[in-house]
Amino acid sequence: MNKILFLSAVALIVFACNKSNAAPKDSKIYGLASPIQLVGNITKVVIEDYFTEEVLIDSVVSDDDIKTSYNSDYIFLVSQGNIKPLSNLTIYAEGISYSILVVNKKTKTTSVRINKNLITANILQITGEFNNWLPTKMSSDNENWFTQLELKPGKYQYKLIADGKEIDDPSNPSKISNGMGGFNNVRELEGPDKANFPEISTESFTKSEIILSTSKTENVYAYWNNFRIEAKKEGNKIKLLIPPFAKYEIRSHIRIFGYNHVATSNDLLIPLAKGNVITDASKLNNSDWHSSIMYFMMVDRFVDGDSTNNHPVKDSEILPKAQYYGGDIKGITQKIESGYFKNLNINTIWVSPITQNPLDAWGQFHEPETKFSGYHGYWPITSTTVDYRLGSSADVKEMLRVAHKSRLSVLLDYVANHVHEQHPVYQNHKDWVTPLYLPDGTMNTEKWDEYRLTTWFDTFLPTLDLRKQEVTDFMVDSAIHWITEYDFDGFRHDATKHISNNFWRTLNKKVKAVSKEKRKYIYQIGETYGTHDLINSYIGSGLLDAQFDFNMYDNALPVFATQDESMTRLGDALEASLSTYGHHHLMGNITGNQDKPRFISFADGSLSFDTPWMEYKRIGWNQNIEVQDSLAYRKMAMFNAFNMTIPGIPIIYYGDEIGMAGAGDPDNRRMMRFENLKEHETALQKEIAELTTLRNTNMALLYGDFEILENTDKELIYERKYFDNEVLITLDKSTWTYSIKVGQ
Repeated sequence: MNKILFLSAVALIVFACNKSNAAPKDSKIYGLASPIQLVGNITKVVIEDYFTEEVLIDSVVSDDDIKTSYNSDYIFLVSQGNIKPLSNLTIYAEGISYSILVVNKKTKTTSVRINKNLITANILQITGEFNNWLPTKMSSDNENWFTQLELKPGKYQYKLIADGKEIDDPSNPSKISNGMGGFNNVRELEGPDKANFPEISTESFTKSEIILSTSKTENVYAYWNNFRIEAKKEGNKIKLLIPPFAKYEIRSHIRIFGYNHVATSNDLLIPLAKGNVITDASKLNNSDWHSSIMYFMMVDRFVDGDSTNNHPVKDSEILPKAQYYGGDIKGITQKIESGYFKNLNINTIWVSPITQNPLDAWGQFHEPETKFSGYHGYWPITSTTVDYRLGSSADVKEMLRVAHKSRLSVLLDYVANHVHEQHPVYQNHKDWVTPLYLPDGTMNTEKWDEYRLTTWFDTFLPTLDLRKQEVTDFMVDSAIHWITEYDFDGFRHDATKHISNNFWRTLNKKVKAVSKEKRKYIYQIGETYGTHDLINSYIGSGLLDAQFDFNMYDNALPVFATQDESMTRLGDALEASLSTYGHHHLMGNITGNQDKPRFISFADGSLSFDTPWMEYKRIGWNQNIEVQDSLAYRKMAMFNAFNMTIPGIPIIYYGDEIGMAGAGDPDNRRMMRFENLKEHETALQKEIAELTTLRNTNMALLYGDFEILENTDKELIYERKYFDNEVLITLDKSTWTYSIKVGQ
């Protein structure tokens, strides 16, 4: 065993190597350890989140005024005195010292007060992004309604509820469209002056050293993988020594985090290949998920590659749009072989669930009256069997073989939250699901926030009680089946926020074990609609790698679709995202998905943001939506230019590359079209391919630092920089044009 030795609590370098200059081969932290976020005065760190194997901890030391203690399960951090914005935690375990960044809490107590003369009510509640839209009762005195909130600097949407009825805040004229036919008030909590924020950026490197430039930065923490390395600050430069034993690692990473007394800086991520800084994007591989460009298709709605498995449900109560269309796994394989994804420069595809769904009709929609087939895959009656209408087990294995031969990663959409009532797990274990009825006798369906861990999606879709370990173990083993028996490269997880972290921790541990065995990083991304903090609570070591950045999408959608929404809204959303997830996150940036009306139908005016959400579905049944204004294609191109140039993983919803139209589901799930494209559709497809090429060939767009240079009502200008590779992006709403300038 190679030893990592503690030198000094105040030394800038906190590990040393033995005579062989080799890195520790038995590191028990797999992947890059996510920073620890302090919460309140006491923070509890789950040891298994970081250590994938059982480990004996010798001691835990903080370099700040934080008292530490631990047992076999947790490390406890107790904040004392004035804590720095950033600090370091060193864990000594079995002769190795691991270092993990610690981030001080960013919230502060904020009072909300509203004059009682403005609102007549017996009970007043406030609900918004600061409390995950869960109503909080406000107190009152003779003059005011009031409450206190723990908030980070930023802008927050909210509503008031007076005696059970939603109302606007009469004391606050600031409002914003909620995208569902109404408006929310906006409250802004000012933070420190951004002019005093510290910044760090990559400047140059040699075989043994990396040089950074800094501004207003007092100190930095630098890490090689999960070990702290020396960082020497000399004026506005910082020098980092690349550990000599990094040359023994096929892939490793250097991470840098800076701060001053006001705030934290942006973070930097530098990938190394056998100890050498990677500057050529072609040297990256499919385990370098920052280089991913993802494409999502619903299997049944993509390509019909085998007509022999076309078996629509025989029920006249299902209207055609809710039937199986015939798309299948062989169709996806054919498109891989034809070079469709290669021509789009896609290197990752995500396929909708492929497990067996019911053979009969379920659900009920009114106006028009229709039931549904399980064409979408989200009603599993098994968890490990391929739906024969989509293909066979052999078809799946062949698709994966062809995909991997084409250097294409494949994510599987996995449903763990619920099963269809025909599923054996429900038939044999009725006690494994949450109650359908609440204590007051009301039905526990679609209560997405109030009872998010127990609510049912529908009366025929029992929610599994994954807080029970035996239920979690069953579903985790079902998920692992798909990456061992079928060699999928990762998961998209459905309904993430409705599943307890017990499930995610159990799954993560087993996924990491498979990753180590297969020597590839298996990526997991979740689906959660909610606040930044709720979404982020499922991300990190021991949990998921990322989630979809729906808050970014919800702001980008009206900005790119309409003339009225200011670009400043987009800039604010960007800053909120980076502040929450970091500057090198793996969040999914979408143009749309299977639950949203098509972007282009908002962009051309076919759909209005003033429409109540359920009406989008009725419009899709009752109207033939097609693109009405060619300017919408420019807006779609601009949206893609944005997603391709910001941090995160850009995701194209099938058909968005040609500007497919559609209202609410299932109208947004039309059969994909490849032939007889219109001129504007072909031009958009070509332009998106050019954008993906640009992203794939510029390290600045994959690992570069990020800085907003200008954000006005009509224009957003930002820069990405990775050493001498610089990319300047300008988005201009006044002309619906963008420019991307690459410098070397």
